[in-house]
Amino acid sequence: MGNLFTRIKDSVTADINEVLDRKEEKNPIKMLNQYLRESEKETEKVRQLVERQCRLKNELSVEYDEAKKMAKKRAYQVEVAAKAGEVELYDFALLEKNQYEERAVRMQEVLHEASKQLGELEQKYMEMKHKLKDMQLKRMEIMGRENIARANYRMNKVLDNQAGAGKAHM
Repeated sequence: MGNLFTRIKDSVTADINEVLDRKEEKNPIKMLNQYLRESEKETEKVRQLVERQCRLKNELSVEYDEAKKMAKKRAYQVEVAAKAGEVELYDFALLEKNQYEERAVRMQEVLHEASKQLGELEQKYMEMKHKLKDMQLKRMEIMGRENIARANYRMNKVLDNQAGAGKAHM
């Protein structure tokens, strides 16, 4: 019984695909336009993601600069506490200095990786934009050929009608 339903489903799917194929063959420009619209939407989504990655990279850069600044500040406090003989303040400042330095190193690595990834994303985004532009130009080329073919067909039809009318009068 399950085999029967599978065969019916496959048969209906094949019929639907055949109808869609015939429709696409009749008007390929419509299908190309639809594909271009979808590609433009995807390109816009990618642009937004690239911008988001850029903002993230900038935030990472701010965090990295802040960690470096705080590590430098704590290093100065370590020196001051050591000169003043403040053991507790020295220990606290040294602990914080080490934490900020570790954070700065980690943030530098993350920032470097984010910058590398952003560069790759921007490059792929530009490739997408170029391919989209190529598709748009191809569409215009196809539309031009279609217009020429229609114009030639109509002119030939008129010329053939006139030639047929001229022979009928003789």
